[in-house]
Amino acid sequence: MKTTHTTTRHRTHTTLALLLSGLTLTVTVGLTACGGGGRTDPATKEPVPLPSPTAASQQLSEKNLGYMWPLTVDHGTAECRKGEQAVFTAPDGTTYALNDRAEEAGYRDIDAVRATGDGGDKVSLGTLLSTTMKLCRFSR
Repeated sequence: MKTTHTTTRHRTHTTLALLLSGLTLTVTVGLTACGGGGRTDPATKEPVPLPSPTAASQQLSEKNLGYMWPLTVDHGTAECRKGEQAVFTAPDGTTYALNDRAEEAGYRDIDAVRATGDGGDKVSLGTLLSTTMKLCRFSR
């Protein structure tokens, strides 16, 4: 009888531990996904789709990415340069690094023009970077 009680208690503790682990994972993933997200009130509520790229550079703006526009400037040029260096050139002509390869090549840190989201974190560069990396097939 004592063995059954101990086994039941062990199962209960194991189940509780698994539930807490799952909850922790869910909260962690949720926070990671939210952190660095977009803005709840961008100037563009319904983004204008970008045309399929045909060259290693492409003009884009806040109107194309809407909620996920990560910069304080409203437009510029995304470009994939030699060696898969993803860069963004602002309207003033300054070119910023979007990935490590571009940083290593000496381009300026994008944080100088990176927007802050509603939660106080910097807006994720993910959408802009993935859009820019699609241009790399034309840079070879």
